[in-house]
Amino acid sequence: MAQEEGASALAHGCTGKGNDQLRFEAIWRDTDLDVVAPVRELGLTREWENEYAREKGLPVEGGDGGRYSVDTNLWSRSIEGSELEDPATIPSDDIYKWTDNPSGKEAELVEIEFADGEPVALDGESLDAVELIEQLNAQAGAHGVGRTDMMEDRMLGLKVRENYEHPAATVLLTAHEALEGLVLTQEERQFKEGIDQQWSQKGYQGLIDAPIVDALEGFIDETQTRVTGTVTVKLEGGHCRPVSRESDYAVYSESAASFNEEDVEGGITQQDATGVAKYHGFQSRLAKKVTQKLNAPATDGGQEE
Repeated sequence: MAQEEGASALAHGCTGKGNDQLRFEAIWRDTDLDVVAPVRELGLTREWENEYAREKGLPVEGGDGGRYSVDTNLWSRSIEGSELEDPATIPSDDIYKWTDNPSGKEAELVEIEFADGEPVALDGESLDAVELIEQLNAQAGAHGVGRTDMMEDRMLGLKVRENYEHPAATVLLTAHEALEGLVLTQEERQFKEGIDQQWSQKGYQGLIDAPIVDALEGFIDETQTRVTGTVTVKLEGGHCRPVSRESDYAVYSESAASFNEEDVEGGITQQDATGVAKYHGFQSRLAKKVTQKLNAPATDGGQEE
């Protein structure tokens, strides 16, 4: 838009201590436009900015009248600054707006339907992504689900105390992981942990256009073709946990897992596990015996054979 309007520069209001400046500029510096960052370049403090805003009659939307730095989007709400900068400070409940104190709230079950890894319905009602997230933010937030108080390692190397609210994100990620546990193989899940971590790091850095992201998403997209089904989660006391899951792609055999059935799919019997049990740990046992033998004290007056 700036290029279409014939602008010569892009400006942002980030400080020189946060991550957003790097996310913005990672994209902007791919253009010929200059980047202007007055807060960073002039070394302005939050107190100075608030005072300037009051003098000029400019609205400030930070928490508690600008006392906290608050960033909000569809996925989460972050609160930092003021006394929260001290890691030893216990935050008061009034910093939270999306999540209630769960005390005395009756537990609630929520069913989430996924298609190809994406949530498409809530309690049987088809919703688009925005509606579903907004509804879950309210529904799970009423149970106090989705609060995080953490020490964040920023890209500049600073450690910063952050408080977050993310009710829908907590529920959806919990349910999604539960469904993956049902439909993906053990090898896929283990490998995907590293893939997810790499993708998250690139997203955190704002480098989602990096070539490696395309490669990561190739693996992710392939695994998600089977992440279709429903998961029921229980919201209770500030926590969210899966209590049931169902999918046509389940890598699961009830007869094989049951303690009450002898005839297992594929002709496998309990006795077949005997040989596996004998070999399991064999190398470790052998290594231990060799070590014990070599370290055993001599029995002939100190002279080794």
